[in-house]
Amino acid sequence: MKTTDIKNIIELGRFRFLAGGFFLYMMGALLASVSGASFSFILFFIGYAIMMPGHLSLSYSNNYFDRETDHNTTPVSISGGTKVLIEHPHLVPISKYIAVGLMTLSIIIAAIVTILFSFSWWFFIFVIIGNFVGWFYTAPPLRFAYRGLGEIANMINMGLLMPGIGYWVMKGSIDTFYLLFAGAFFFYGLEFMIIVETPDMEGDRIGKKKTLIAAKGRRFGYQLLILSLVTASLYYLALYILGVFQQNLNFLIVFLLSLLPLAVALYGWMQKPFQIKQATAIATRNMMMLLLFVILLSIYFFFLIS
Repeated sequence: MKTTDIKNIIELGRFRFLAGGFFLYMMGALLASVSGASFSFILFFIGYAIMMPGHLSLSYSNNYFDRETDHNTTPVSISGGTKVLIEHPHLVPISKYIAVGLMTLSIIIAAIVTILFSFSWWFFIFVIIGNFVGWFYTAPPLRFAYRGLGEIANMINMGLLMPGIGYWVMKGSIDTFYLLFAGAFFFYGLEFMIIVETPDMEGDRIGKKKTLIAAKGRRFGYQLLILSLVTASLYYLALYILGVFQQNLNFLIVFLLSLLPLAVALYGWMQKPFQIKQATAIATRNMMMLLLFVILLSIYFFFLIS
């Protein structure tokens, strides 16, 4: 295999996207310790060994199943595919094999961990669901992104699955505390999808990809993005006012941190982010702020358990 092929195969993985998944996973693991679980570095790394290949598989499968639509999009840092398979079609089968291999590795490790650590088999099923949601985002026959279900799939991914694996391996189960906290992350999952769909609107329309932005346009999408962020912030404010789990977590601090991505999104709206160049720049900024929000939450949780 040529050196250029190896570089292109690595590029297909879009490894930069692993950062977001890692911090979501870490946030879930630290949240479990906030709720009373003992933090274990061994369990932390074992859990991420399950999630990482599953997350990485998503990039390879999306590149494989989206390659026709990617003819019409321009790759940017947050979306648009890679065009590697378009320019190097001999790598098409390899992309699929890697995606299947990584997903299989994730499931095998989950099965081993479930047995060795006497986890409930629901944990194993949880991991399988996470992998299948990623696979069928673009893979037939479900093809969520092509049936207007891509946003819902990612809301489940960010709101339940990614941080949920970190929480589960550390706590041994998913409980009410996690579900209450993570409720707002369904809305952050919607924000994420609006962000990554924004630069690709024109190309997705040509490729018949039924994303929310392709169907409704950037103006509607941005309005929904702001509404999602407002809802998430008010959700955390409500938990604070109601005094929910106040012995574990100060939801006022979580609410204040949630205002950061909201403020940046509102500033972006003032710049009228509807044309592709401006929209892409503002979407990239919103993505960075969403990632920063997750990191700041993780730092807050770390100090709570220190």
